[in-house]
Amino acid sequence: MPKRTKLDQNLRSTYGFNGSTFEDIDRALYNFVNEELNIFCDTNAGSKKVPILFSSPERAFSIKEDPLLRTNTRTLEYPLISVARTAMDKNPANKGRYGVFIPPYYEFYKRGGAIPIARRVMQEKSRERANNTAIKRFGNKTNKTYQTFPFDNKKVVYETLYVPNPTFVEMTYDIQLISNYQQQMNQMLTPFLTRFSTPAVFNVTHEGNSYEAFVDQTFQNESNNLGLETDERIFKSTVTIKVLGHLIGGGTNQETPVVVTRESAAEVTVGRERAILGDTPEDDPNRKDKYRA
Repeated sequence: MPKRTKLDQNLRSTYGFNGSTFEDIDRALYNFVNEELNIFCDTNAGSKKVPILFSSPERAFSIKEDPLLRTNTRTLEYPLISVARTAMDKNPANKGRYGVFIPPYYEFYKRGGAIPIARRVMQEKSRERANNTAIKRFGNKTNKTYQTFPFDNKKVVYETLYVPNPTFVEMTYDIQLISNYQQQMNQMLTPFLTRFSTPAVFNVTHEGNSYEAFVDQTFQNESNNLGLETDERIFKSTVTIKVLGHLIGGGTNQETPVVVTRESAAEVTVGRERAILGDTPEDDPNRKDKYRA
């Protein structure tokens, strides 16, 4: 046991870690728009929260899932915000902190794990080796109750957690805002302009994973309020957000665990048996060290 270690100290702890997939990045941005921005608009029925849809679902599903989104189960009721992933880029210039791919340790074992993320001391195994060393150094046969003595133990066993090498991707999302009135469009656009500084950078999180996002400062206007056609007049604006995400693990197609546990060696020893290598001792009459043949 190391010196000055409290006997009643709890040295165990849990470490939770989840892999990062495309769904995690999508959910992180969706939760940010839905919960963090929490956009409200003035309607004929008062101030209401604007519904957020991710990649507008099929009509049959949306009618059953949320009947209030459609008027008389036909057309969508505005105002409405839709989030859709439009592009994905694995940019070689965006390498993160790892410049090259790091293969898993001992890949021929098919265990996985390449990047260490946490380490702790295995108390039981380190204590056994410390006690054995102390008994050899300080133990005596007269008093069996006093076999050990505190000393600096260098034979420490560590437990290390490893994860696969992360893959960095750039995800582009288009957030489309649709309303029937100009006032509603102004109320929906305002949080995207006033929430961030210049440049507009923020973090989105989900299940312990954090991603960096950037808002394009140019908002596209696709309204048809300038025309005199007989079509329904609606206001449309598109906000483009780029998310720097990372992928850890292969999801359901990964054969190994996302987090791999490995134990380190307490010491490295080299055997003295040299007969298997065909070595012969030197013929020296003054040789005093022991040699096993």
